[in-house]
Amino acid sequence: MKFSIQHQRAPIGNDIVVGIEAEGKERISRVTTTLDGFDIGDDVLNPPGVSYEHQFPRAGEARPELQHQLTVKSADRRWEDIT
Repeated sequence: MKFSIQHQRAPIGNDIVVGIEAEGKERISRVTTTLDGFDIGDDVLNPPGVSYEHQFPRAGEARPELQHQLTVKSADRRWEDIT
């Protein structure tokens, strides 16, 4: 999977855009996003897809020299056993 994350400081908080592109036979079925330890997104794709994009406007706090940690997870593996 290929992830893209864009962010910029907003007048209040941060504007964040998260994108994911599946590769090959991969499919995206769920994406969870946390910012500074707080859940800001938990999206279920039904049916699973090959791309995902979510905008988080004005997320979190923003002030000079404040460091952030953004965590994006999409780790759902599905397979079929060969008989």
